[in-house]
Amino acid sequence: MLLTSPMPEDPQSFLQAVETAPDSVALEIFQVRYPATDHELDEQLWLAVDEQRLDVDVRHELIRNGFRAGVLGGTVPDKLAKYLKLESEMPKTKAARLITGQSADPSVTRRFVQLDRSEFATIKASRLRPKLNVLLCKESGLCGRSYQQVQAVYSMRAEAVAGQRVVLRLTPELQHGELRNRYAGSDQGIFLVTPSRERELYDQLELNVEMTAGEILIVGGLPDAPSSLGHAFHAEKQRGPAELKLILVRLVEVPRSEILADLP
Repeated sequence: MLLTSPMPEDPQSFLQAVETAPDSVALEIFQVRYPATDHELDEQLWLAVDEQRLDVDVRHELIRNGFRAGVLGGTVPDKLAKYLKLESEMPKTKAARLITGQSADPSVTRRFVQLDRSEFATIKASRLRPKLNVLLCKESGLCGRSYQQVQAVYSMRAEAVAGQRVVLRLTPELQHGELRNRYAGSDQGIFLVTPSRERELYDQLELNVEMTAGEILIVGGLPDAPSSLGHAFHAEKQRGPAELKLILVRLVEVPRSEILADLP
C-alpha cells in the first residue's frame, strides 16, 4: 500500500510535531556521586542552598532521618560544578571511544523529563540491594526493619501554578521483595498488569517546594548517619572508598504566562 499510494506534497507531513500539554513542565535530573571524605563540597554546597524553602516540620523530619535538602537559585558552587564537569568550552571529541569502569558506571548522570499534573516520574536513588537494615526515627521513638531485594526510589510530581511557578513534590519510598504481577488502574478505567515490588512510602518526608525556572532542588544525605533512611538513599559503597550521592532536579521550562497565552 505504501508503494502504490501517491506521495504527499510535503514529505515531512508524516513527522508531525509532538504536542505537549499546556501545563507540562520540563525538568533535568542529575545524580552526582562524590567521595564521602570530601567535606569541602558539603561546606560550599549547603552554604549556598536555601533550606528554609522547605516546611520547617518536614525539614526536621528529614534531618532526623539522615536527609538534607534545599533549593539552589544562584550560581552553582565551584566544587559541585567540578563534579558536574561544567566547562566553558566543549571538549574535543575522538573517533575511538574506550569503555572503562568509569565510563560504564559514571559518577554523574543526566536525564530529561517532561511532566504534566497527571503524570509522575521515578528517580532510582540506589542500586538494587539483596538486603538492607534501616532505622527510622519517628515521634514515638526509633524503630528498625529489614528489607530483602530493596531499592531506594523517589516518586516525583510537578504541578504548574499561577505566576509561572511550579510545585515540585518528591516522596521517598523503598521498593522491596520479589517482582510480582500487580493490578493498577488507569485514567481510562482499565486495569493494567505490571510487574512491581512492594512499596514502603514515607509521606512524612515528602519534599514539597514551589520553584521558578532555573532553580534547582538538591537532596542529599548526612555523612555521619549510618543505618538511617537517608544513608540508604544517598550512600554507596560498591567498590573502593565510600561515596555519597546528590540528586539535583532543575526546573528547565514552565508553562507560558496566562497573560501571554493568547499571543502568537
